[in-house]
Amino acid sequence: MIPGLRRTSSRPPAADLPDGYRPVALLAHGRRLVTWDAWDEERGTRCVVKVLRADRRDEPRVRQAVLLEGHLATTLAHPHLVRGYDVLDDPPTVVLETLRGATLGALLEEAPLGLGDVAELGCQLGSVLGYLHRQGWLHLDLKPDNVVVDHGLAVLIDLSLVGRPGVGRPGAGTRGYLSPEQARGHGLSAATDVWGLGMTLIEALTRQAPYGDEATWDSRRRWPLVHRRMPERPRGIESLPEPVRDLLAACVSLDPAARPALAQVMSELEPLRADGSPAAAVDDVGAPLPSGG
Repeated sequence: MIPGLRRTSSRPPAADLPDGYRPVALLAHGRRLVTWDAWDEERGTRCVVKVLRADRRDEPRVRQAVLLEGHLATTLAHPHLVRGYDVLDDPPTVVLETLRGATLGALLEEAPLGLGDVAELGCQLGSVLGYLHRQGWLHLDLKPDNVVVDHGLAVLIDLSLVGRPGVGRPGAGTRGYLSPEQARGHGLSAATDVWGLGMTLIEALTRQAPYGDEATWDSRRRWPLVHRRMPERPRGIESLPEPVRDLLAACVSLDPAARPALAQVMSELEPLRADGSPAAAVDDVGAPLPSGG
């Protein structure tokens, strides 16, 4: 089991897995999904099985979201994106590979990352975000708990909030990480994922998010305090070269138009990578991404 994906200690639901999958341990019992560490009888391997909760299977919007996640996981392929093995309709189920390593969130509980490692992380995540954008999708939930790291390889997980640019469900995202435009539910663009990348990289360096913890967000309406003054500088990055400080601060600008393009972020991080290897090319989408399904 990946450190950071903790087994639940609450009363577990009965295993309701499709045929061919044997439960090993309950990983999470969320508002929409029950997630299991499981054994895939056909493939003869461990896997992660996300099953729509029984009490939500009559909700068309929720069913569609789970099936979309499964479709994307099984059709999109990138070295830094979790692989999907299967997607099933009854009940709506997504089967994913089991990853080695630990979530970035778990690693940061021990210590922050150095600048070279953060630059490497940023280039890897930027590569997969660029891939998603070229397919017409936004991830919309980039945070340390959605990145698994193993021997220098970062893999982006959890496609449950992936959506098209434009309009989204107001407040969809993780409190403390979602951007102002996500909170409002409109204006979603590639810049929204640049926000998530900036939030993740700053937390990797400082072990804190630039806008603080969940207390800086409206817990009732899940809207950020968009008029809250940006902190002068997140603690821990004062010693970084000025261009890096400015780059990361710009990534988390409240104004999407003020955020740098993804290609610019990677270009400025590439010379700082710990291993010195060049980043994969990322072409920012020059035209508006499609808003249709």
